[in-house]
Amino acid sequence: MEELNGVTIYWLISIGLLVGYVMDLIMIKQGIGMVGNLIGGTLGSVIIGAALISIGLFAPLVYAAIGSIAFLFLVNVFSFHPEDNIEAKA
Repeated sequence: MEELNGVTIYWLISIGLLVGYVMDLIMIKQGIGMVGNLIGGTLGSVIIGAALISIGLFAPLVYAAIGSIAFLFLVNVFSFHPEDNIEAKA
């Protein structure tokens, strides 16, 4: 059974940073950028991991990684950049 201590928080942050970096590599020059992916991955991983640890679910680090990937995917796919749509200005 996992408990929320310094080592677990370190691993949650590390997983979030890794997921954010990989998501930035996948999205190339689209989406929210590297800093946004790193911050979003870290926040998503820590929040999901802490919630699952408090619930007592098995393997919260794995679920934190999966949840962070899903969160960053949604944020990157649905990010809106109005300056990219120049031809719609009529």
